[in-house]
Amino acid sequence: MPCDLSKPGFKNLRRSDFPPYPLVTIEQIVSSARTYIGTPFRHQGREKGKACDCVGLPLMVGEELGLVDTLGNPFTRYDHVNYGAQPGDDMVLRICRQRLVEMPEGHQIQPGDLLAIKNPRIACHVGIATMLQGSLGVIHALDISGIRRVVEHGLRGYHVSHIKAIFTFPGIE
Repeated sequence: MPCDLSKPGFKNLRRSDFPPYPLVTIEQIVSSARTYIGTPFRHQGREKGKACDCVGLPLMVGEELGLVDTLGNPFTRYDHVNYGAQPGDDMVLRICRQRLVEMPEGHQIQPGDLLAIKNPRIACHVGIATMLQGSLGVIHALDISGIRRVVEHGLRGYHVSHIKAIFTFPGIE
């Protein structure tokens, strides 16, 4: 049964407010995301090991795990492909708010959360939170300073200070 977006307090929903579409765990999300590490960056790329961008990573993870959004629509690698290499607005944030569960302000980042990251003012980047050597990490597709691939690194500094919002896939335990 799809979620009623007109429900009062929609922004305050928790993971447990959604039925378990497929039973997928946070560990499976992180594990799936890690299989993309090293995939070369390519704008709108959607093929593991060959091409990926920051929007494509969570879409492909969602597709691989059979996840659906808050409207009951399955995630597919071919969702959201008509955007520029440098979006001029908060497209990533808008799409996350339409399809994912936004965590309330003050939420402590957990592995498997999706992070909408400002670059520098608009939320045009997304990554998947992880636990890396006992600390929070992030997996995302980077195209900066000679790094053009999916990477995992500690979540600190620039990325922490530029998190605009935190989301989770619906129905995840």
